[in-house]
Amino acid sequence: MKTVKERLVAALQLPMQETLAFYKTAFRGLTEEQVEENRDLYGENIITKGQEDSILKKIYESIINPFTVILLVIALVSLVTNVWLAKPGEEDPTTSIIIVVLVLISGGIRFIQELRSDRAASNLSRLIVNTATVIREGVEQELPIDEIVVGDIVKLSAGDMIPADVLLLESRDFFVQQSGLTGESDAVEKICLSKADGQNLVETESLAFMGTNVISGRATALVLVVGDDTMMGAIEQTLNTYDEPTSFERDMNSISWLLIRLMLVMVPVVFFIN
Repeated sequence: MKTVKERLVAALQLPMQETLAFYKTAFRGLTEEQVEENRDLYGENIITKGQEDSILKKIYESIINPFTVILLVIALVSLVTNVWLAKPGEEDPTTSIIIVVLVLISGGIRFIQELRSDRAASNLSRLIVNTATVIREGVEQELPIDEIVVGDIVKLSAGDMIPADVLLLESRDFFVQQSGLTGESDAVEKICLSKADGQNLVETESLAFMGTNVISGRATALVLVVGDDTMMGAIEQTLNTYDEPTSFERDMNSISWLLIRLMLVMVPVVFFIN
């Protein structure tokens, strides 16, 4: 099977009828049998999300950070000086217990808040169902985006989100906002069957990509790539490999490391003076 880029380049360079024949489709759209065949061959139109962390990992990340490490070290020092090295009958673990309890309460609150926010975001995403107008067996249907397969013929108009990486077959005053892919703030005009060398696919006039939005005009397009193989899918997979800390977490970590450095300097100085 050809790679995704080879399929996109071939669709740009081959005559329209040959491209339609390659995906076993036509302007009447796919039949139900062809839909299942193409879904098995090219995959579903679902972008894989990053793997959710386990409960144990979430608990660990909620409790363990540079700031709590400092507190736990202080609790350990207090335990050594006030309990292990204290004279018989003068042991006092109160300070260590208070610090540990506060760390656990803080971590528990953070864990519960993050768990609730994750569940709220998940529930909200399930409520939002994006659809697209698809032609199958000559009939226009409004289908959920995740049911679209390679070879489907889709109708696009102003306000639509493009459901997959597509080749424009017909277009009229068709402008797309694709700042999420290119960073351009202005809408870009797309023209059907405009030939290109395939060097920069994102800027190709006859290709439109998943996740971009139709600003004006209308078009008929052939679905070429779906799911993780789309441009948006590739970006999503890249983002899933790196979990960037929030600005609050960065500031807290910076303060914590500053305190750690001060402790490393001051503790030997205090011992030396004593």
